[in-house]
Amino acid sequence: MVDNPGRASDSDATSKKPTRRLPPKSVRATTRAGVIWTFTIVAIVVLIFLVIFMMQNQAQATVYFLGLQGQMALGVSMLLAAVGGAVVVAIVAAVRIIQLRSRGSATAKRADHGEK
Repeated sequence: MVDNPGRASDSDATSKKPTRRLPPKSVRATTRAGVIWTFTIVAIVVLIFLVIFMMQNQAQATVYFLGLQGQMALGVSMLLAAVGGAVVVAIVAAVRIIQLRSRGSATAKRADHGEK
């Protein structure tokens, strides 16, 4: 085997201290402030679209709910329906989270009593 004069031999490579490698420049660390800033911008864009939707749907519509009847702008009534749906989903999710936490704490209590 012939050594290349421009390359270090294996024994020279092991005797040198390892060099510290920096991550590639394309990889950026995400910060909490950056994530919050991104979600704020997305929320502003969504709100702008909602305002445009409501402005374009100003026609009056008759709304019936639980025997009640009233006139309301179509865009507002659809927005209220969407908010109502989101509230229902949030309630179901909260009930599920409470259920999982109570199961987790009960399991932890059983594990503590079993070890003692």
